[in-house]
Amino acid sequence: MNREVAVRIGIVSVFVDYHRRGRRNALALQPQIGPLLAGLLPADAQIEVINETSQALDFRRHYDLLFISALHSDLDRARQISHYYRRRGTATVFGGSLASSYPLLVQAYFDSVVIGDPESTVPQLYRDFCEHRLKPLYRSGPYRADSVATPRFGLLAGRAPLGFALEASRGCPYACEFCVLSGLGTRYETRSVGQVIDDIRHGQAQLASCGHRLRHRLVGFTDNNLGGSLGFLRELCDALKPMKLRWYCAVTFNVIANRELVRAMSDAGCICVFVGLESFNPAALADMHKYQNVAHKTRAAIDCCREHGMLVISGLMLSPQIDTLDYIERLPTLVRDAGLHVPTFLCFESPIPGTPHFKRLAAEDGAFLPNALLRDFTGYTLVTRPRHAGVAEFLDAYRKACGEIFSIGNRLRKLADDTPRFLSAGRPGAAVVDALDMIGLQGVFPPPASRSLIAGSDTAPPERVPLTDADFDSAAERAAILEPMAVTDAHGKVLPQWLHSQQPFAEPAEAKAGRRRSLKLVAA
Repeated sequence: MNREVAVRIGIVSVFVDYHRRGRRNALALQPQIGPLLAGLLPADAQIEVINETSQALDFRRHYDLLFISALHSDLDRARQISHYYRRRGTATVFGGSLASSYPLLVQAYFDSVVIGDPESTVPQLYRDFCEHRLKPLYRSGPYRADSVATPRFGLLAGRAPLGFALEASRGCPYACEFCVLSGLGTRYETRSVGQVIDDIRHGQAQLASCGHRLRHRLVGFTDNNLGGSLGFLRELCDALKPMKLRWYCAVTFNVIANRELVRAMSDAGCICVFVGLESFNPAALADMHKYQNVAHKTRAAIDCCREHGMLVISGLMLSPQIDTLDYIERLPTLVRDAGLHVPTFLCFESPIPGTPHFKRLAAEDGAFLPNALLRDFTGYTLVTRPRHAGVAEFLDAYRKACGEIFSIGNRLRKLADDTPRFLSAGRPGAAVVDALDMIGLQGVFPPPASRSLIAGSDTAPPERVPLTDADFDSAAERAAILEPMAVTDAHGKVLPQWLHSQQPFAEPAEAKAGRRRSLKLVAA
């Protein structure tokens, strides 16, 4: 049908509040999904992109169509936002990893659910919406690199202090057990380098037209693993080098352990990489199926990056199934000896529903703690029973390690060690990012004593959607929307609705086995 006025569309990335403080983060990396979806929609649509982590959602605004994405642990807020807007005549669409793995479980809370990639679904969904025949479910077709639209970077102009960000690849060839990508089915797709360079030039032009010329030389790659294909990464570096950019990305450990590749990335302008080190315990890495990490090579890899003016940012996880109290006690020393000094976070390995880790533990008796809520599966609330210590002992050791690792003195020592290296390499930008990362940790670790950090009893997130009694037709509907979603029962048994997830990108078993063998050889 023809509309006399432009369709009003909102694209919301739901508030991510791991530490349950209710504080927004102006420096949060802007999710790529907003500008990417906007690029798939008509140019005459009125589109607003909201990243709740850095910008408050204005519930007074009206949208005809609202796209919502959220992490698993934020489904409670996502379905409440959806209910609020549906009661006011807005059609809501839910997409992302949770929608793709549990579409039937979430379907009741949204007008439509998208499984898989947006390129082959969102344009058709929009046409169906305009013709009043929106379907409850859309499933994507095979990934086609040439169908990826140029993101509308200008929609985030003024709200992206870390420059603009885009995607050069999708997925990851590895299959770490805890990773949501592994739950969806392993895949790794790359765009042509020419397409990526074109998008960067478009982004620079869009920022310049919005009066933000000073940020056009800082680019972020939001890929899960920009180094999933080493050949592609080398080709991309060759193309980026003459552009004189400064850029940042996420890669796996095997990339920073490759001195030649680190040099190529540095020469191309890379100033910062996020790397999932996860653990210094080889047994834990093996249990995670993180074959690309080699713990004893960490110091050499980090030093190599710093010599080339590249900051390594990394998080660490404690494995309740593998790590002992002795390992946790030694962790501050291990972090220092590795040259990391201070990780960007220290959390628990969390079996997110749908992942191989979740499925493995769900098949065991007594693995999960009782009354675990979906909002607890953030990595900062303990949802599984430690095997080598009691819950209280394990958490006490965690708090003590956090207090030592994230102390002000330790953060200052990190900056004192890093900054001269970055400045001598001619990379003041890396030093600035390092300082901002350390400042951002203030007040986060160790977690406050008011938090139990235990599933079912931890502090509730403080964020609220302004729903009133008038928004519910019955007490049952109110409970269905406002009660937090549970994953385990009072005995720690996983509820049946979480036992069956979909894998939209699953590969044949034979291909998976061959890929794992080859990745183990590469790591060795």
